[in-house]
Amino acid sequence: KRHGQGTFIWVSGNKYMGEWKFGLEHGKGVLTYASGTEYVGQFQFGEEHGQGTYTWPGGDQLTGEWQFGEEHGQCTYIFGKGEWQGDKYVGEYKNGLRHGQGTYTYSTGNKYSGEWKDGKPWNLTIADKNGNIIGKFVNGGRK
Repeated sequence: KRHGQGTFIWVSGNKYMGEWKFGLEHGKGVLTYASGTEYVGQFQFGEEHGQGTYTWPGGDQLTGEWQFGEEHGQCTYIFGKGEWQGDKYVGEYKNGLRHGQGTYTYSTGNKYSGEWKDGKPWNLTIADKNGNIIGKFVNGGRK
């Protein structure tokens, strides 16, 4: 079984360089997918676990805490190219979804700040780029 430092390239073209334990990615490493997506960070028994950063070919970047392969805890997501270019989310995740306190800032300067639940705005305020309150979500409903 793979153990210690090493590099493994799958038939798919995915490549892992880093620490191994009991044949699994474990410790610090870099996982590069054939698509160009890359994860740099900590692994535990074959899954992203601990601090790490995902970077996608389009420039999107997610940095933060991972638990058993899912975003979990405090994370920052910065959007690269495309429709949401320049947008940013800073806050908590649970099981790969926005969950808990967080702020989503649009490239226009508008902000959604407050509580997210299962990936959706839950109890938060919407402010324009000058900080004026222009809307709210209460228990998942827009007011």
